Amino acid sequence: MTKVTDLKAFDKEKAKSFTERMLSDIAGTVVTHLCAIGDRLGLFKDLAQRGPASVIEFADRNSIDRRYAQEWLEGLASAGYVDFDSSACVFSLPKEHERLLAQDTHPMYQGAMCNLLTYSLEPMEKITQAFKTGGGVSQSDYSPELFKTMQRTSALRYDNFLLSTWLPDMPQVVQKLEQGVDVADIGCGRGTALSILAEAFPKSRFWGYDAFAPQVSGAQDAADAKGLSKQITFEVLDASSEIPREFDLIFTFDVIHDMAKPREGLANIRRHLRPDGIYVLQEISAADERHDNRGAEATIKYGMSLSYCMTTSLAHGGEGLGTLGMSERVVRELCSEAGFGTVRKLPCSNDFTSLFEILAA
Repeated sequence: MTKVTDLKAFDKEKAKSFTERMLSDIAGTVVTHLCAIGDRLGLFKDLAQRGPASVIEFADRNSIDRRYAQEWLEGLASAGYVDFDSSACVFSLPKEHERLLAQDTHPMYQGAMCNLLTYSLEPMEKITQAFKTGGGVSQSDYSPELFKTMQRTSALRYDNFLLSTWLPDMPQVVQKLEQGVDVADIGCGRGTALSILAEAFPKSRFWGYDAFAPQVSGAQDAADAKGLSKQITFEVLDASSEIPREFDLIFTFDVIHDMAKPREGLANIRRHLRPDGIYVLQEISAADERHDNRGAEATIKYGMSLSYCMTTSLAHGGEGLGTLGMSERVVRELCSEAGFGTVRKLPCSNDFTSLFEILAA
């Protein structure tokens, strides 16, 4: 029998503090939805570019219903995302907030991320069922808009960092690209990174592979629109079971942790990398110990893992490494198991993105 003296004393201040914290977190969820709407309709851009506006002016400028405009503006003013001037009865976007909310090419822009979180929760019932039965939710269960939004979020990194920050840390890779070599992007998605490389290094030849057919179709359309169809070939392919040729350079961008069979995938990449080839692995940064992943960024990553990365791997009987499953220790262990040689973590790595240059032998 449990004695009264064994029970912890109820800390009223701790309970009050947690209640306030949870209300704040719930409010943050609401703000995420409001920001997703603002991203889809360009509402933050309007405030940044056209300046302060009353509800009526704002609604008319954006061709939206006035009642919805009012509720959206008031909600974000309540959250401190937009300002309200009570003397003039106008709303405005602080200049300090613009890069996160209105500048959709800035690397700090968060509007696409708000939409990514929103779209990833659309199959909520199936995700909840997977908690009970195991398995997961297949990519085909998500809206096509999720994958378009993924492309937007990843494109921010590629557009801002691939050529200017990441490649300068890999002089051997740059030398090969300039000379003209065979290059593969495994899990290429909509081909954004590959298109950037193809435009920058016209002497090289590029192949993009992805196991999800709609992604490949979107990548081909984007390459055609840029006039790169002769330089890039896209194919539907599961890299854990088949790669049709050898390459001098192989890239994976945020891919291995999503794979159903990451070990088989890495072993296959190693087999199809030429003896003097280089494999560039980019992953989401994670601590070696899961319990060391704490704070706001880690919370978002765990949320995305549950709602997409982990569950889509488990849906195919995979390992389900999850968004935070490729820490530096795991990268080194799996690459050694696959038969690679030197693994070098690049200086351009940061708290969100980690890059590794891996030699064939």
